Amino acid sequence: MKLYFTQQSFGLVAKWNLVPFWYRHKILFAKVILTFFVFTFLGAGCKPSESEPNSLELPYFSGKDFDPVWTQTPEKNVSLKQVPNSLELIEHTGKQIHPKDWAPKESLVVFFYATCRGICPLITRNIIQIQPQLSEFPDIQILSLSINAKEDTVPVLQSYRKTYKIENPNWNFYTGKETEIEAFAKETCGAEMEGYSVERGKYEFVHTENIFLFDKDRYLRGIYRAKGTGDIQRLVKDLRKLRNVSL
Repeated sequence: MKLYFTQQSFGLVAKWNLVPFWYRHKILFAKVILTFFVFTFLGAGCKPSESEPNSLELPYFSGKDFDPVWTQTPEKNVSLKQVPNSLELIEHTGKQIHPKDWAPKESLVVFFYATCRGICPLITRNIIQIQPQLSEFPDIQILSLSINAKEDTVPVLQSYRKTYKIENPNWNFYTGKETEIEAFAKETCGAEMEGYSVERGKYEFVHTENIFLFDKDRYLRGIYRAKGTGDIQRLVKDLRKLRNVSL
């Protein structure tokens, strides 16, 4: 079992050069929330051009600062955050999955590891609890990606799924190359958090408590708090926007 102490636990003795990683994660989430509220309450009656914010559509995210971008031609902007084709995963069934194999459906991505005794069980239970609220999207995919590939083997993932009595056929658990999953978490999702590993004697990547929404073309379109259920209504509204369902 890995034991982590967050940087906040070390107070003033935390290494200053690691502080930006911690705050970058918080700033990114705050930016997404601010974007939602600002453009929800701007004049929805005006029809914006492609380059302007559109309260009726979800933004894409671009660059290292995850700047919101509204566009009808995302394929022309290579800086948009999208699941990389190089990401290889192994499902809890033992099947190897590549991004091109993903069904053309909206996906929710979360990060976890099976031996976690902290936030992971809470997030898993919260996702179970919000299933009724996601019932109008019965085909949405939920991907739980392990950040501890060394220990989270296929049998471990199967046992984890069984422990939580997860029967949703569209909610699958994955392992893979730890470096690839970590790069995806940091570079595509902005899940750049650092914690101190007593086991490894250094600061390293720690999973985030957020849920990440990807559209059917695997572009990142939203970030939501998985801790608690307060952000779920925003997630449901955003899913409706993606599917052009009247609110």
